[in-house]
Amino acid sequence: MLFLPLGLALPATARAQQAPPDSARQLTRVQQLPTVRVQGSRPSRFAVGSRVTTIDSVALAQYRSGTVADVLSARTPLYIKNYGPGQLASISIRGTSARHTAVLWNGLNIALPSLGESDFALFPASSTTQVQVQHGPASALYGSSAIGGTVLLSSPTRWKAGPHAAAQTDVGSFGLRAHNLEGSFSSEKVAVRTAASQRAADNDFPYSVREATGMVRHRQENAAFRQWSLSQDVTLRTGQHGEWMAAAWLTDSDRQIQPSTGSANNHARQLDQSRRLLASYRHLTTQHETGVRVAWFDDVLNYQSDDVTSTSRVRTTQAQAEHTFTFQPNFSLRLGAEAQHFGGRVSGYRQAIDENRYAGFGLLRFDPISTLRLTANLRQAVLPGHRAPLAPTLGAEWQFWQTPTQTLTVKANASRSYRAPTLNERFWPTGNPNLRPESGLGYEAGLAHIWQTANGISVQTDLTSYHQLVDDWVQWLPDQQGRYTPKNLRQVRAQGVEAASRLRWQHQRYAVQAGLQYAYTQSRKVQGYNDDPDPVGKQLAYVPLHAASFSTDHHWRRWLLSSVLTYTGPRFIDATARTELNGYLLLNASVGHTLQLAPHWSVTVLAQGFNLTNLVYQSYEYRAMPLRSGNLSLRVSWH
Repeated sequence: MLFLPLGLALPATARAQQAPPDSARQLTRVQQLPTVRVQGSRPSRFAVGSRVTTIDSVALAQYRSGTVADVLSARTPLYIKNYGPGQLASISIRGTSARHTAVLWNGLNIALPSLGESDFALFPASSTTQVQVQHGPASALYGSSAIGGTVLLSSPTRWKAGPHAAAQTDVGSFGLRAHNLEGSFSSEKVAVRTAASQRAADNDFPYSVREATGMVRHRQENAAFRQWSLSQDVTLRTGQHGEWMAAAWLTDSDRQIQPSTGSANNHARQLDQSRRLLASYRHLTTQHETGVRVAWFDDVLNYQSDDVTSTSRVRTTQAQAEHTFTFQPNFSLRLGAEAQHFGGRVSGYRQAIDENRYAGFGLLRFDPISTLRLTANLRQAVLPGHRAPLAPTLGAEWQFWQTPTQTLTVKANASRSYRAPTLNERFWPTGNPNLRPESGLGYEAGLAHIWQTANGISVQTDLTSYHQLVDDWVQWLPDQQGRYTPKNLRQVRAQGVEAASRLRWQHQRYAVQAGLQYAYTQSRKVQGYNDDPDPVGKQLAYVPLHAASFSTDHHWRRWLLSSVLTYTGPRFIDATARTELNGYLLLNASVGHTLQLAPHWSVTVLAQGFNLTNLVYQSYEYRAMPLRSGNLSLRVSWH
């Protein structure tokens, strides 16, 4: 259900916070199944000192007909470079590019190996029940590309929750049609979750552009899309110590590629298909945890226009094995290794590509006292052609002040990270097989304050500053024949400040949550080579210096009223830093009501409005965005 008591119905701004520190008593949790059983520890417990933003299933409920790109755009100050509704949506975390963000599904990297990045418009929000963003470098934990940050998609199991089912349909502006089906069941030993979604839109929205005769109104063409997704998770407990899990995530997207404003329509179209299969086993005892995972991914990206036809298919096989030693409740060590095999069949390559990559890692967590948490992590990858840099991480959190109503924690983290060159960068006809892996060195420090009063008010505030250098940044530049080829040309420095504050208050049947987040991001090239034409000391293209979001969620009886205000500052459109896109302030709002039809049945009606001020803006140069729009959803739930 969309409307729950305050303790459960926290929006993203209330849950978007640094992951709460787990005390020594939490390191080995116990469950009854039906006798004593140890719950496994998650990788995030080794992310001490890092800033983590969490968006859970309750917050995702308002975006079931949308995508993860919609969720992150609305509920965080992260910059999502959007080429239009339903079009490519790439992420930038802490002034880095989309290729510097690792995206993991159930702990495995799902970024497209050929491009080295993920399109967040292809991830339906209903396919996952939890979205986490770990800001900053974390290659020791998550491997290649975790330089700017990491996005973690998962659906944590809720045991003994019984049966649940829901069906939702949406209609909206510009021909939007969306449908969702979700069902789950869990007992003490079996947990099953299924989610299916389908969405389509014509996207024939009106827009205006300035021409010689003044502002001229047009209607967007060649921007329709159709998308469907199916996700399935099954978890089985065997005995007192074993746990098996199988998961599948299938997505298909057939979309027209929206042309730039003022450009001729070349009838471009793109087909994206992904088949992701995963199987895992965990064996847990009081002092040991062993985990094995294997996965197979099949990613297809086919593009066609009046002038160009391109096909791409990459199949990835991954295997991971790890073992955790819990020497004491406050002292644990995890050792592991992983292997990846890529099979690329891309029309632009001269030949079929098959290659292997390997990595070994060790993660150490030690809490010498209940208020001090320490981690030391290490990863070494083995890549074709070049050895990746050693990736260590040191993290600390110290809760140095505590009263009955307030706590204050200081945190710090230092990490080295890396990014392996993509298949396109190495094997495209103009690619460079001798590219070196990129290497990043980052530091961050911050404060976390929690204030809780006896009358139900809770305020959580985080302040984080960071500094990072990325060496051997890969850039595509024209050669003497005018052909673009990638080179290790840049050293980029990214530094900034992130602040977030979240308030919760409940009085009788009324509850409110409000959140304010702000990011100041300075990202500049500080060194280059003679054949690098871009100037030094300029803010990188499409990295806003300022970004912020403010949201409120009001619950009264079975009513919901939400508002989201996001600001994206001006962005330069190229490395010369001479021309920039204007910043924009967007206002979205939702109102909904739930009817309890029977003890186990409820109906929720939700109306949403987007860009309510009818602002003309662009997320990416010459890509039109819709003016005021909205959609209406009807959701039937049974539990």
